[in-house]
Amino acid sequence: MSKVILVNPSNATVGYSVITPRWLYVIAGATPIEFAGDPVIIDEPILRFDANKVGPGDIVGVGIHTANCRPGYQVVREAKKRGATVIVGGVHATIFPEEPLEMGADAVVKGNADLIWKDMLEDAHLGRLKRVYDGGRVPGELMAKARWDLLDPKKYLMGCIQTVAGCPENCSFCSVWVTDGRTPRLHLNEQIIDEANELHDMGFRYVFFSDDNFTPATLARIARETNAPTRKNLEKVREDRLNLFAEYDRLGPPTLYGFTQMTAECNSDDEYLDAMYSKMRLRGALIGVESFTEEGLKNVNKTWNPVGQKMAEAIQKIQSRGIMVLASIIGGLESDTLSTLQTMRHFASLSGTAFAQFPLYSVYPGTKDYHEMIRDWKNRDNPDYKPKHAVQIVSEKYWLDYDHTDVAVKHPSIASADLLKDSQESSSNFYSLKEILARTRSGPMSSLPLLAKIFYAVTCRVFASLYPGGIAADNVRKRRLGIIPRLSMRAAMRVARQDYDWGIRPQRREVVEEIIDLAA
Repeated sequence: MSKVILVNPSNATVGYSVITPRWLYVIAGATPIEFAGDPVIIDEPILRFDANKVGPGDIVGVGIHTANCRPGYQVVREAKKRGATVIVGGVHATIFPEEPLEMGADAVVKGNADLIWKDMLEDAHLGRLKRVYDGGRVPGELMAKARWDLLDPKKYLMGCIQTVAGCPENCSFCSVWVTDGRTPRLHLNEQIIDEANELHDMGFRYVFFSDDNFTPATLARIARETNAPTRKNLEKVREDRLNLFAEYDRLGPPTLYGFTQMTAECNSDDEYLDAMYSKMRLRGALIGVESFTEEGLKNVNKTWNPVGQKMAEAIQKIQSRGIMVLASIIGGLESDTLSTLQTMRHFASLSGTAFAQFPLYSVYPGTKDYHEMIRDWKNRDNPDYKPKHAVQIVSEKYWLDYDHTDVAVKHPSIASADLLKDSQESSSNFYSLKEILARTRSGPMSSLPLLAKIFYAVTCRVFASLYPGGIAADNVRKRRLGIIPRLSMRAAMRVARQDYDWGIRPQRREVVEEIIDLAA
């Protein structure tokens, strides 16, 4: 009997991972059991793809992002050699549908495959598979439910749930609003709660809400919307989100704690901020600081972000409400100098953020920056052409060149080697034992009990080892872990199964302003 095999590619296999790759189990949920039984799940950070287990008539689905398309194309080639039919999807395939076909894939699906996957399987079985399918943007109420019964919970630190797709912003370095749209699409409350209870029953005590923007409609975001119909829709989204939070609090698991990605603007919406902590049990969030300077925020089309000291105050307020912040600070923006990078590193420590990452600026396919830089690159020899960017892309398809996976652009005044060195030094400094201990002795972290402080310190070291260049949504790794990070990761996974709230205890509201004033 033919099989359906779903593969999440990776450059390295370490046997366990932090976040479950949701798309694998969503597409598994969209696979009719009567077609070929339960699909085979291969998550390469956990288990290397074995082409010897693929045969003629099998259908292999491969999901790729830009960062893991190289190992993804290797899976395509190996599966094709064994006579399988190979279908490629994911963000990268949505933006460049012709590339996977050139690499040997039989078909490509653009957009979401939740609704169209069944038709593709049937077409493949009947020998009428088309080259390109367009799944579009699936409405939230029609998103497929994940098949978590196919997951080995002992291999992951956190489960993964999606509550909303799309993002109303248009940051120039981000492809989310290009591929998923700027109108938030809300997943069904019932399915969100069902998946949360299922993951909790499987032993998970932490879950990642894999929304590109968990806070798409805060009061501040609504206030700066100039389009009346869009503003009205965002008001409805905010109301629906608060209803989800209340329903989740009533019917969801009380000891499942959440992490997500959101904007710093949530600090202006007390009702939303309090509900995220108390009702959704959110305990941590990645916030795109991007830059502490006005020039840097202009570079990325994010001038609405709090800047400088106001960003530090936003971080402090969010953490005083019990939600730990992972501040993401991009290095190598056009306005950056070595001096501003060092200031950024210093400011990250002064902000009091619980975690920080220092990824280098890159230009991802589908983004506004990418299209503009490609135009610059193609006209690089035209003396009459005025480039849009001072930063230059290294090649049109840099992701296919292994040597360029770390630095995809050339900065006008900072050498690539210096950018890499600064990113590494920033991470090493922030996650040094001295800095970790300092954070446990002041600010919101000082309220943690001793055991939680130890857990926090271990988490810092594990994070720095797993994601030296910043966390990636697709869990892509470029190299294997050393023995100490492996042991730390295993210890963290054992501790993470405990029914204990490791988060910061929220300060009383009347104390929040005092904390911010003292920090300022």
